[in-house]
Amino acid sequence: MRLINDGFVSIVDADEDLRIRNVFWVDARSRAAYEYFGDVITFDTTYLTNRYSMPFAPFVVVNHHGQSILLGAGLILGEDTATFVWLFRAWLQCMDDRAPKAIITDQDRAMKSAIAFVFPNTRQRYCLWHILRKLPEKLGSHSQFNNGLKTSILSSLYDSQTYAKFEEKWGQLIQKYDIGDNAWLQGLYNERSFWVPAYLKGVFWAGMSTTQRSESMNAFFDVFVHSSTTLKEFIDQFDNALRKKVEVETTADFMSCNQTIPCVSPFQIEKQFQALYTNAKYKEVQKELLGMMCSNCLFLNKEGCISTFDVLDEITIEDDHVKTVKYTVYYNEEECELKCTCALFEMRGILCRHVLKVCQMKKIHSVLEKYVLDRWRKDLKRRYTLVKSSYDDMRQNADARRYELVVKRCLKLATRVSQRDDHVNAFMCHLDDFENNFKGLPLESGSTKVRENVAVDNDKKILTPHVVRGKGRPPSKRKVPPVEKAATKRRKKQICRKIFDDESQHGKVSEAQASAKVDQLGSNVDDILVETQCSTVTQPTPLGTDEVAVVS
Repeated sequence: MRLINDGFVSIVDADEDLRIRNVFWVDARSRAAYEYFGDVITFDTTYLTNRYSMPFAPFVVVNHHGQSILLGAGLILGEDTATFVWLFRAWLQCMDDRAPKAIITDQDRAMKSAIAFVFPNTRQRYCLWHILRKLPEKLGSHSQFNNGLKTSILSSLYDSQTYAKFEEKWGQLIQKYDIGDNAWLQGLYNERSFWVPAYLKGVFWAGMSTTQRSESMNAFFDVFVHSSTTLKEFIDQFDNALRKKVEVETTADFMSCNQTIPCVSPFQIEKQFQALYTNAKYKEVQKELLGMMCSNCLFLNKEGCISTFDVLDEITIEDDHVKTVKYTVYYNEEECELKCTCALFEMRGILCRHVLKVCQMKKIHSVLEKYVLDRWRKDLKRRYTLVKSSYDDMRQNADARRYELVVKRCLKLATRVSQRDDHVNAFMCHLDDFENNFKGLPLESGSTKVRENVAVDNDKKILTPHVVRGKGRPPSKRKVPPVEKAATKRRKKQICRKIFDDESQHGKVSEAQASAKVDQLGSNVDDILVETQCSTVTQPTPLGTDEVAVVS
């Protein structure tokens, strides 16, 4: 991959016996995409589909079409703080030491400690779905769980727009249902700033509140890998998966640039977003506009340059029950700033219906330019579309071919001039002159090349990792992906054919001997050398085969 893709980076961590512990890799396109979509990431380690039961740790973000994309991934041997610190540091090294602004994870203590250590300025959020799914397990035995307790907990979360309101509702439900001694609830309350929506306002989350993006990515990978996949096969299939993701994104790009979704209102506000945003994000704007038409806006007062409005919104809940909720919108005329107590803009970067209602009422149009998020624009000049990846066909992309030509020439010159300061200064002067002559060209900053980290020398052998089972995941019956079913079926056919061949050549084999031979096929492995660019690793292959395949 390194030969094909200059920006591909892989980092291998091995123990004192030269046995693999952790692996991290990221391709050039993902590194470039991080500049546009790396403000919010989700991180999850619940995926275990490989031969060694190593947790798959993908860094997932949402792009301008609302699609999940990968910005690097790792296979780790443990889920302790030291392992996560190693992985996050590897991530930072590949991303020019630019940490994400926000990260969504589960409640893993080791993960939390590692994030605080490596990403001290990153806002962490616990996956709300993982917390709420534990309610029946932790509180289901309570006599009133289905008679008000569960509803009260959800109400305190979703109907509290301020800290004070949440504290009030939480205190009331604790007292009403006499659950103050519940250790699980007390622990949640102590960490309320990590998961309660009222405490997470003011932070942009790209519309995410759970690790569902990571889990949907895991389900996506089920098509490509299975529980017997080796590390070498995993990397190859990872490339195939990224290729599929790029195809889907390219289709969405084409549709956004060539298909116009008609407006649902006569408002000038909508036309501005129609021209700027991708189709997926424009549909979200339309949803808010439709809700705006059903909202009622009331002017309250004006103090200095700040006007205050109450917006009454009708929300449909279970059983088609409609309730009216009041939101407050503040408008600063001097700074042209709008703020709503619902904090939907901070969550999704989309102007909420309550703000849109105030804009329409006060005929505010110029302020919208301030709230157009570049990461949702259809004309986003994404340098990573030009970056060469190992799964690209460069012949079909003229821009990519030109980009690759320039990059290779610049790398060659950089190698020659970097040995002396006067040569570097002269080279930089030429670049400055070129930049001044072409001031109209858009400037795009890119990720710098990262030195490849290798655990051992090229003449040494890296051994396969131990088979491990991560914490919190006892053996359980799981849904078998179609690709694994097909692989198992083929393997059974090969085993049966081998047994019958032996019978024809050496006579009859007893049923017990055949059974023992089948068991041996799945339990013993030989170390087969696999040559890679950076190191020599071992890859297991079943005993009983006469041919030894060497992959380079």
